[in-house]
Amino acid sequence: MNIEIDTDIVAALQAEGCEVTPCGSRVTCDPPPVNTDQDYLVLVPPGEDDVTSAVGILGDYKFLWESSEHYQTEAADGFMSWRKDNVNMIVTSNPEFAWKHRAATALCKRLNLQTKADRIALFQAVLYGNDCTSNETPVKPLLPWET
Repeated sequence: MNIEIDTDIVAALQAEGCEVTPCGSRVTCDPPPVNTDQDYLVLVPPGEDDVTSAVGILGDYKFLWESSEHYQTEAADGFMSWRKDNVNMIVTSNPEFAWKHRAATALCKRLNLQTKADRIALFQAVLYGNDCTSNETPVKPLLPWET
């Protein structure tokens, strides 16, 4: 089922100080695909209460969290994904992650990357510094100063 996002949830998140930005293949590809998820990047102001408020709003709108770690850690360290039908909310309180995500989105759009594997490789390179020379989906590597 292809559900359009409820504009009320966007307004509710924005009322809490969140920035909500469309992203994903519907934004980056020309022509945009119609049979894919609708993705949104949600930058939550840093702070436990702000993350808790955003999580409460997503729960109120029946979005389900797709992870097993604690949501505050997920939001601060990287991102957490919340889903309802075909709508995916990528939630972070990390401004650097959000900036890199927006940069990767802009590059995918500029290059009009039609292949999902190419878009994933670009995001892996921009977000995590992966070189993406193989066809395998890489995971975030430990950076030299993290070892």
